[in-house]
Amino acid sequence: MEKDLKFKVVTDSTADIPEEISKALGIEVIPYYIHLEGRSFKESIEITPEEVWSYLEKTEDLSKLPKTACPGVGEYYETFKKILEEGKRVLSIHMTSWGSGAFQSANTAKQIIKEEEPEAEIEVLDSKSVSLGTGFMVIEAAKASLKGWDLKKTIEHINEVRSNLFHAFTNDTLKFLAAGGRIGKAKYLLAEMLKINPIISVDHDGVLVALDKAIGRVKAYQKIVSHMNNFFKDKKFLNIGFLHASAEEEVKKLKEEISKVFEIKNIIVNKLSAALSVHAGPGTVGVIAYPSNLSIDIETK
Repeated sequence: MEKDLKFKVVTDSTADIPEEISKALGIEVIPYYIHLEGRSFKESIEITPEEVWSYLEKTEDLSKLPKTACPGVGEYYETFKKILEEGKRVLSIHMTSWGSGAFQSANTAKQIIKEEEPEAEIEVLDSKSVSLGTGFMVIEAAKASLKGWDLKKTIEHINEVRSNLFHAFTNDTLKFLAAGGRIGKAKYLLAEMLKINPIISVDHDGVLVALDKAIGRVKAYQKIVSHMNNFFKDKKFLNIGFLHASAEEEVKKLKEEISKVFEIKNIIVNKLSAALSVHAGPGTVGVIAYPSNLSIDIETK
């Protein structure tokens, strides 16, 4: 079936798509880099989320936290060229450009190829999302390709999915987000002092924002469900992704709260990528959801 694809979908490892799904749908996944103690590791190939979680749990000096880097222009260039040489078009979808340079790197690769081959068909999209928010858009795009959709129709569809994506993440601390500059230090210190469980979301511009706060995880999960109710209104059938960083048991608790109100039609449970875990920290639990009626039905082998 892959020979008949009109286009192939490219993304990176922060999309948090389980490997069995990316393989089944023919998605090209390019790894992020983790820079740790003077060495560089390719995410999911040379370093695992568990190894990053363990390091973060042991590190008290925030100045020694790992650094992350998106794939370089050359990696996108080589991937795009390979797909084009197969006679297919390219649709490349990446996490929010607010928090990463992946979109810019992929776009630069596109521009270089277009100078060499003006007729090359490459679309590079900023998902304005993170983790499985990007991942769900990528999965929908890959299913659209298998269905024989063209790029225009596919992009319209995944933009509709993005408009209907709900994001929420919570943890017992903001220190990792603060250390990476994703939130202000004053906000972090106040949350620590009051022992608040922050609830973080992603707005329509792809910016991390404070959605709410709670005292204790159970209250945080209940508030997340309340915000989902407000967001989805009468839409009760959802495709849901649960993410965690060394907090698998907490996913079960969050799922239990959500299941009291919504019917989960399709579910993905996955570990938060090593790169995202550096910024979110161990203990993070997240949910990303969209209405199941927006999902393309397709059978894969």
